[in-house]
Amino acid sequence: MRVAGWAFVMCTVLGAIGAFLPSIELRLGGSAVSKRTQLSIHAASEDRVLVRRLLAAYRGSAPRRVGAELVRTVSPRASGRTRAALDDARDAMDTLDEVGDDDVRTAGMVFAITLWALLGLQGAMAGLVFTELMRDGYRRSRLVAALVLAVVVAATAIALHLGCREVVWQANDEVGRTTVALRVGAYVLPVAAIGSLIAAIGLVVQRGRAARAGA
Repeated sequence: MRVAGWAFVMCTVLGAIGAFLPSIELRLGGSAVSKRTQLSIHAASEDRVLVRRLLAAYRGSAPRRVGAELVRTVSPRASGRTRAALDDARDAMDTLDEVGDDDVRTAGMVFAITLWALLGLQGAMAGLVFTELMRDGYRRSRLVAALVLAVVVAATAIALHLGCREVVWQANDEVGRTTVALRVGAYVLPVAAIGSLIAAIGLVVQRGRAARAGA
């Protein structure tokens, strides 16, 4: 279980780092223009045009809707730090849904809040499992809570990745050639989130088997 536990923590931390890595890049002739034309998910919240497009794609994403519904369902049943993190994510998602596409300045601010809520969920996830690793024990309730958070984070990360892909497609479609491309951050965020989810599932399954073996 320790291997799965450390894999979970490392994937979660890597996913959080992915939000600050370049995700979208302006290219000319197949080459990057400069590092200044590379945007991370975090930096994208300051680009008004990009925020409008990313916001529209994010809202229309099925994974985002799944994540939002799961947050609303699970939040009232959770407790402690898990509930606080879920409540923050739910409030951010609800506020983002209410912001009009024309109110780009507010949308950028709310999008940034949503991103920080995602990072907060990742921090809570890592904390839950890391604490169990330090105790050399695995309480089922904490592992299940980490699994729930991992599902929400994975759904949101996939939605953000699809949003980035939609932004790139729209930008290239407008000019009729490839001038914008996805960068490493757009892939690290969802891949790491999926890795955390798989590790969380493994932890819960292994904890269940250990409990049955000890019965």
